[in-house]
Amino acid sequence: HQLIIMVSTTLNTLASSLVLFLSIFVSIHFQVTKAQGTQPIVKGLSWTFYDSICPNAESIIRRRLQNVFRQDIGQAAGLLRLHFHDCFVQGCDGSVLLDGSASGPSEKDAPPNLTLRQQAFRIIEDLRRRVHQDCGRVVSCADITAIAARDSVFFRVARTMIYH
Repeated sequence: HQLIIMVSTTLNTLASSLVLFLSIFVSIHFQVTKAQGTQPIVKGLSWTFYDSICPNAESIIRRRLQNVFRQDIGQAAGLLRLHFHDCFVQGCDGSVLLDGSASGPSEKDAPPNLTLRQQAFRIIEDLRRRVHQDCGRVVSCADITAIAARDSVFFRVARTMIYH
């Protein structure tokens, strides 16, 4: 029994360390990117794309995630992992969020994705509903997932800095 507790504690410590490392890495990346100005990363992309068509999108996502993370900061890792699994195969397209159909199974049902937190899918669906209610269907699910992953890292780092 004590061995199980010790292994569990070690795994939790490793997981926390990994999340902290990724959080710091992503935070540094965003600071460097921000310092470089607001030039597009790739021609046709813009940091301020939603500023005119859905100016509240990021604040809607951020406010909702603050409430989610007050209840369970562990959801931050679930959202980051969901974003990673979406982007890893063929780019960040939101395909991991889609359900299967008669034409075939969904990415959700692919073996690497079976361990994704179901609550992370529910959080993204809730965010999608809130953003689309405010702005219409102009913000993509892939972008909502990316913003949620970014904010997950930010809130995790902020919480670590406050409590440690």
